[in-house]
Amino acid sequence: MSQNVDLRVRRTREQIRDAFMALLLERPFEQITVSAITQQARINRATFYRHYTDVNDLAARLTDLLFADIATHLEEQGTHSTAASWQILFTHVAEYATFYKAMMGPGGIPGFRERVETAVAAQMADLLPTFGFDNTRLRLPQTLAVRYLAAAQVGVIQWWLENEMPVTAATAAEYLINLHLHGGWWALGLEETA
Repeated sequence: MSQNVDLRVRRTREQIRDAFMALLLERPFEQITVSAITQQARINRATFYRHYTDVNDLAARLTDLLFADIATHLEEQGTHSTAASWQILFTHVAEYATFYKAMMGPGGIPGFRERVETAVAAQMADLLPTFGFDNTRLRLPQTLAVRYLAAAQVGVIQWWLENEMPVTAATAAEYLINLHLHGGWWALGLEETA
């Protein structure tokens, strides 16, 4: 019996999340209401409130779920490869492209991009030891470097989504690595001027 209940709960939450994401593509976040979600999901308001307190709670919990999914994939991979780690991230973003595109776009939740950057920076800081990080070789403050790399990573993700994912996750990860290793001047075909 509890398996049936768990399955129904999961299915209902999926319906609500799918409805929310569909609405995000149609209108800005602040115009999405519980009524619109329940109509789209074909459920009643009481059912929605059994699972979420409001639209902000739904968005926050969905975001947490997706961030946890990324962390789980990275931990399962247990990789020491930057390329593999970033390919996992791009594959995850592709799987939930509708959500990320809507949330990072002009009608998304204010501050969402910053939240993604913070999560990426935290994940990156956690993974530094697996990449052979040695803090005795720092040239700039670690927090600055990690924040810069995270902002660049999120920028590449946003470009990838805005352009309808014109390259594979592996190629997007390769672009990111080249930008990190060689910099923007190199990408533009300009000589380094430092």
